[in-house]
Amino acid sequence: MIFTAPDMPGVRINDIAAINAVITHPDVYGEAGRIVNVQDRLVVSLPGIVVGFRKAGTRSHECHQAVVPELRGKAAITAMRQIRDWWWQTQPSDLMIAAIPDDKKSARFTMHALGFVRWGELDAPCPDGIVRHHVTYKMERPK
Repeated sequence: MIFTAPDMPGVRINDIAAINAVITHPDVYGEAGRIVNVQDRLVVSLPGIVVGFRKAGTRSHECHQAVVPELRGKAAITAMRQIRDWWWQTQPSDLMIAAIPDDKKSARFTMHALGFVRWGELDAPCPDGIVRHHVTYKMERPK
């Protein structure tokens, strides 16, 4: 991955405090979601929005996003689309993948709004340690 940031007002890259401000929100993951480092990830954050990427294969990457409830909606989708477009313009990736817990309907809606397509299903542990059914999504590099 190329560790740069999209040209957007208020954007941060791999900023632990900005990431934790979103993911520790009680309606996101709460304190159990707190991180101390980003490891090998590229995490783009805006106030109330986090989009993270992690290498999954040679030219494939996992994509994760979180938005605090009060910012969910059209503006958040627009910001995440700008991050998605920046990703395809700057990163050596041909495939983004994501797994969303089956019970997170708003997150599944977001995936479709961003252009991901349903790919499959799997059972995987969530941040709280509970194994849940997930729907997997993919997005290929636009041609």
